[in-house]
Amino acid sequence: MKFSIFTIALAVASLTPAPQRTARDFYNEGVAKLRDKELRAAESAFRAAAQSNQESIQPAAAYNLGHVRFAQGKETLKGEGDRGQLLDSSQAAEVVAEEAIKRAQGVLESEELNAIIGAYMQGRAAKKQLRASRDESTRELDLIGSALERWRRSKSDFLSAAELDTTNTDATTNADIVEQHIAKLLDFQKKLKQQNEQAGEAREKLKELMKQLRGKIPKDMQSESDDEEDDDEEEKEDGKKDAPKPGKQQQQRIGGDRQVSPEMARWLKETMKRRTMSVQEGEGEGVRAGDKESK
Repeated sequence: MKFSIFTIALAVASLTPAPQRTARDFYNEGVAKLRDKELRAAESAFRAAAQSNQESIQPAAAYNLGHVRFAQGKETLKGEGDRGQLLDSSQAAEVVAEEAIKRAQGVLESEELNAIIGAYMQGRAAKKQLRASRDESTRELDLIGSALERWRRSKSDFLSAAELDTTNTDATTNADIVEQHIAKLLDFQKKLKQQNEQAGEAREKLKELMKQLRGKIPKDMQSESDDEEDDDEEEKEDGKKDAPKPGKQQQQRIGGDRQVSPEMARWLKETMKRRTMSVQEGEGEGVRAGDKESK
């Protein structure tokens, strides 16, 4: 059996192990990925370079890793809304709920059906607003948590770089800048959590009062879910609950967008007031954690 020289060369090449990548290879890859704003790939490359423990590479790799993770935190926060508007919306929902609570407390001793129904429907609207505010706040808190995780790692990276290379004063400066961003974000997180807790207390109080109000409303005016209303049921769109069957007239019931009697519609138009809120959009901000590039 004969083999050509080309075939033998290919066989020998296939048996030759590929050259192992060095710390400098990983570092250079990280620099290229960072310039291309491929942050995930840059993080992986710089981390590999830093873990090599090669003294000539490790300090610069840790330094640039700090830049990457700080940038990742900023990218995460691009998904958030206006912070001032978010706090204002949460506070407004709480105020609306408190008004609904006061009204419900005032009519519970009353036997006036219109007043009871009006208080109940105002409570439903308030709970819907509280729920929307809670969902948006939860989303915001998730973004904050993710950004804080990246920034805490970024600060640690810069401090490591400063420890490995005491002449790199930029690393210490950047660590301080990241800490300022962390402190500011933690302050906002605390305010948002406090408002969420207050809104949650108002929601529970309103939920109990609405249960009492339902007890005074005739069963034939309630939807099937009104007797045991919970958060999961409220998440469904009102139009999807108790949908009328073809060919049958839908029974008049309270709640959501369901039809009410003409008399009730006139009463609601006269007594229920729409609440709107105007919020001035706040200014955005952005601070960079140092401009020095490692070479």
